[in-house]
Amino acid sequence: MQTKLLVPGLALALLLAPGAAAAPPDKPPKTPSAITLDAKPAIVVFSGATTLSGRVTGAKAGVTVRLEQDDTRPYGDSYKQIPGTQTTANNGGYAFTVKPLVNTQYRAVAQASPPVTSPAKLVRVRALVGFKLSDSTPARGRLVRFSGTVFPAHDGRTVSIQKRSSSGSFVTVARATLRDAGTAKSSYSRRVRVSRDGVYRVKLAADGDHINGYSRLRSITVH
Repeated sequence: MQTKLLVPGLALALLLAPGAAAAPPDKPPKTPSAITLDAKPAIVVFSGATTLSGRVTGAKAGVTVRLEQDDTRPYGDSYKQIPGTQTTANNGGYAFTVKPLVNTQYRAVAQASPPVTSPAKLVRVRALVGFKLSDSTPARGRLVRFSGTVFPAHDGRTVSIQKRSSSGSFVTVARATLRDAGTAKSSYSRRVRVSRDGVYRVKLAADGDHINGYSRLRSITVH
């Protein structure tokens, strides 16, 4: 019996032939999902809305996203789910519209594989301060009534009536106590003697639930 020997070049050709078995290429590792969260605006006036939006990366469209909130300090230890969910668009984007009544921290959770949670986002809320004048063109030295309402109710708190100085800062010229005006709001009223033209506002200082609240500016022209 004769043993057939393969020529070295022929053996190499057989190895490189199209039908020759080859090891399958390694699959690229799957990119882990991640989720972002932003708020615009991040500061709202009481009863105002903000949009919480972000993007889920590393996942296909149609991922379910839920929003959770914590409105008690210290934030982050008592999240509760907001009713309703959103699904991501083709680019992974999602958005929620909310109306926080107090300072509130939010986070989004995407039901990707595995689920991912966004960094926290704090939305701060200003009290809504109304401001009316009994007379915006008083005679010099006359008493002018400053009055208005504050939402939500802050009975017993004090508001500051402030006048803009020549430097542009505001200086407190009088104070008024907030009184009961129903379950939703408080009211204030204070007469102030006015001798010069000026620009005024009313401020409610921050508390644990809200940041500083400011009324719109009102001008007084003395004649």
